[in-house]
Amino acid sequence: MASGRYRLFFMFATLLLLIGISTAAEEPISGGYTPIKDINDPHVQELGEFAVTEHNSQAGTKLNFLKVIYGETQVVNGINYKLVIELLHGALHEAVVYEKRQLSSINPLNV
Repeated sequence: MASGRYRLFFMFATLLLLIGISTAAEEPISGGYTPIKDINDPHVQELGEFAVTEHNSQAGTKLNFLKVIYGETQVVNGINYKLVIELLHGALHEAVVYEKRQLSSINPLNV
């Protein structure tokens, strides 16, 4: 009788473990990167173009942005966008753009 209880307990514990593992696999890891669902979102494409423009300005290069082909986001004290960017001549570059939204002021209007 006792061995039957242990077997039932072991089977139940194994089932809970498997359910926990499958659920954890579907949820993003806190602080980890998560794939961008809509890579063609205009905001994502703007961030890619911004990254290339800033790089050109800082490095004195003339890279030509074509499109973002893959990206991931990481929520921190803002959002990190890790983007794979295709350039006009076909080369791929990886860029990380940090975006932080911060309110500088809000005031009532006397209308």
